[in-house]
Amino acid sequence: MLERGFDYYRREKVLSVQVMEGSSIYGAVKGTVIYAVTLDTDDFGFSTCTCPNTGYCKHMAAVFYAYYSYAGRSADEIHNRMLYGHALMDSPESKPAEVETSGGIAVAALGTETAPQQWMEEMDRKHGEVWRQCRHSLHPLQAVLLNIKAVSKAWDDRLRRLHWIHGIIFVLEQAERAYSITDTYSRYYYEMAFARMTEPWISQYYELVAELVPAEMTAPERTAVDHLIGMFHERDMDREHQLHRWESLYFSLWGRLVKDEAWTRAEVDWLRSKLESADTGVGLGTGGFFAPMALAFLDFEDGRDEEAIALLSKTVFNRTALLACDCALQRLEERDYRKLEGWIGYLYGGLTIERKSKAFGPFLSMCRLADIQQPDNPKWQQYLVSFLPHSYSALSEHWLDRKQFEQWADLQLLFGIEPDEMDVQLIREMSRLAPTALYPLYHQAIDGAIRSRNRQGYRQAVKLMKKLEKLYKAEKQADRWNRYVDGIVRKHGRLRALQEELWRGKIIT
Repeated sequence: MLERGFDYYRREKVLSVQVMEGSSIYGAVKGTVIYAVTLDTDDFGFSTCTCPNTGYCKHMAAVFYAYYSYAGRSADEIHNRMLYGHALMDSPESKPAEVETSGGIAVAALGTETAPQQWMEEMDRKHGEVWRQCRHSLHPLQAVLLNIKAVSKAWDDRLRRLHWIHGIIFVLEQAERAYSITDTYSRYYYEMAFARMTEPWISQYYELVAELVPAEMTAPERTAVDHLIGMFHERDMDREHQLHRWESLYFSLWGRLVKDEAWTRAEVDWLRSKLESADTGVGLGTGGFFAPMALAFLDFEDGRDEEAIALLSKTVFNRTALLACDCALQRLEERDYRKLEGWIGYLYGGLTIERKSKAFGPFLSMCRLADIQQPDNPKWQQYLVSFLPHSYSALSEHWLDRKQFEQWADLQLLFGIEPDEMDVQLIREMSRLAPTALYPLYHQAIDGAIRSRNRQGYRQAVKLMKKLEKLYKAEKQADRWNRYVDGIVRKHGRLRALQEELWRGKIIT
């Protein structure tokens, strides 16, 4: 059983390992189906697996070995000790670990003194082909990331953080390779599935980067950060059909480094050289979109929003719109409405042409939030109204949140939305908060039903009139209700079938 479990571990069948409350180890193992394993470290006899076997099983053994790897121990050594009571002399783990560098020189195992370039070379040597196993899922990369993290588990916290950042970038690149070979027919499905899998890795990347403090960095840390920057420089940031927003990963790093003058000055020089290369037709792969975006971001971080917007205006809107959204959102959080208006104006101009841009949803959300924070500025609602009918849902919900019930009702009238087409809970809430706002909606729906000139339409009109009657009488407006009914009867006196339905529905007597 141990041998079969170790084989599962070596074949990377363990999809995840997690320690809970210090006494339980949870794992997911891919067998015939995916099995959930719980190892109870206080009393191993209470360990469980969802596979059909009773008692211990190979899935438990696989998670057992994966946990030791996760904890920074050699799973091979543990396996040999479990079977033979000692580590085998010819086991790689019983010899001083060596790493082949690109120059063919053997160096000591990875440690805090190892150069970041060697970190990446070791990752590529061990896991560089794992992406080929990701035909339908990125689960094999989860085990890769756990293995990479285990390497630096005992390092100094700050250097370990940088090693983990390198590791996350490595597995994200592996995910990109797997995504790049998907066929165009299934690409949308894979993009959604793969992005969900990598989302927690990206979140951890942002968390780790947010902990960087350039002013307190040691020389090895600065070397590692230099290597990170170099990795972004080397990759094609402008490539079409990428799984991740690599520019966001880059910007989050520079959000921490921008106050360091030496780093920023060198980066600006590099970006300008790329921008000049693009202008002269040399190196367009890198200078096309990324260089102006990056320079705009650095201007934004330095408070020069107008210069940043001017740079983005020279690019294709759809490629840089999400960066503009990020900048606008930050100014909104800072409540700097003067600068916010510049960003929203830029987005508005682009969205009037590129209505299907991914920035459309964030744009509407920011306009809504800005209108709540600054209700005396009519521009925010004007932006929402200007994009009708595409902004109907956002504007309708916004006016409800703002308790602008008359505007909300006018919007429903404009689009011909009838009460029966609305959520029942919404109608109940409106009947309680603003019943008079519902009157014109019912009036319009009743008129429309009568205009159908058939018995079914007349019955629908009577059904709506009975609901409207409750609203009028709840507001103690019985006289107004009676006048409304009299008007309907007089107006449609020649429609005998309608008169019959009104009588049957006890609207008239």
